[in-house]
Amino acid sequence: MTERIVHICNGDSTADQLSLADLPGDIRVWADALDQGPVLPIADAEHYAARAAHWAARGVGDATKLAADLATADRAIDDLAGAEEVILWYEHDLFDQLALARILARLARRGLPPALTIVSIDRHPEIPTFLGLGQLSPEQLAQLWPNRTPLSRDALDEAISAWIAVTAPDPRALPFLVRRVKAMPFLAGALERHLEEFPDPTSGMSRTERQILAAIARGEADAASLMKLSHAGDPRYPLTDTVLSWTLQVLGRLGFTEGAAASPTITALGRQALAGAIDRVHEVGIDEWRGGVHLAGRGPVWRWDSRERKVIER
Repeated sequence: MTERIVHICNGDSTADQLSLADLPGDIRVWADALDQGPVLPIADAEHYAARAAHWAARGVGDATKLAADLATADRAIDDLAGAEEVILWYEHDLFDQLALARILARLARRGLPPALTIVSIDRHPEIPTFLGLGQLSPEQLAQLWPNRTPLSRDALDEAISAWIAVTAPDPRALPFLVRRVKAMPFLAGALERHLEEFPDPTSGMSRTERQILAAIARGEADAASLMKLSHAGDPRYPLTDTVLSWTLQVLGRLGFTEGAAASPTITALGRQALAGAIDRVHEVGIDEWRGGVHLAGRGPVWRWDSRERKVIER
């Protein structure tokens, strides 16, 4: 490691734009989508294997290569000896905030650089629908650089606590953190959005499943419309192609939608679920991971009651 300044960012789009921004330093990418699949408090090799198996099962790639790529990304975080400043480029949403929590927890264990700063925004005056840093031009990214913020000890402690809570098999610490987190400006909102992906108390669906099913019920079933609706109405969890594709598969397997994947329609059972007349978990079961929580079987499973703002088991 010879660079004195290292930029760590949330994806190739941001990295490509940063490379053109004429900023000093090395650029590295850390971008595993921790909102999907198992995220457990286990040794690195087991973590890579579990994450790779999850993505391979969803058709994303070869498990061996995926595990190697994850290990390479972690080594880019670990190999910071000699760096005088590390700058983290991560925005407000769930994807980025979970990545931040893991990176900061890892850095805290392995040794912090002399200067640790962050560029983190949830909007930009020149981008009407801001989804992420990858939308910005090299010039716009360069304008953010002078305003990077040092990460305080409180921010590090919050990130570490969040990582422990997210990877735990019991999610009951998460609502407490949502109320207590202050130093990391977007972490509390992201953790709440994470909780919203747990089954709800009545339909047993996640927020994303409900939103997509409701849009299909209104006749807005094509991918472009679903993505646009999500991006406009759910800024803390902008829908990706991968999540949309998987959610549509799940809704189809549940019997809530039918027809071609490109233009599904809602079924009578789907309308019942959307109205809360049936519980998806009790009716057909569930097999999903939310961080360290495995939601499996026909219940009881952990759920998020957004009205009472608490985790329940049902």
